[in-house]
Amino acid sequence: MMAVALVAFTACQKQAQVQETVYSVGDVLTTGDSLAGDTILVEGYCMHLCKHGGRKAFLNGGEQGVFLRCNAVGFEAFAPECINNTLRVRGVVQAIDVPVEGQPAAEEHHHEGEEACAFSSTVRKYYVNALSYEIITEE
Repeated sequence: MMAVALVAFTACQKQAQVQETVYSVGDVLTTGDSLAGDTILVEGYCMHLCKHGGRKAFLNGGEQGVFLRCNAVGFEAFAPECINNTLRVRGVVQAIDVPVEGQPAAEEHHHEGEEACAFSSTVRKYYVNALSYEIITEE
């Protein structure tokens, strides 16, 4: 009986010592390929909520003009109180290839009678499908 209690106590202590990694916005944007498909925690400053019901929050990690979009999928919407506060979001990292702005479409790369060029210029972007969130700081 005593051995079973000791094993259960030790197992509970080991689980309590495991801490989940909290990623910054910059971490997600620079290592997104290795995180794509994973459920993670990401922390950032909420600069903006989508005006169409708060379904998207835009987190900033400190660099001006660098944002990570978080889509509300595990709940209805982000609360208005999220704006101007630090959020910790649990969600699944997603990757998408988007066309590079200013590049002509592939079919515009040919002359009459020639076949279209086979290349397209894209850049990989990352976002998070949020399952839950919490406000870390309030002002």
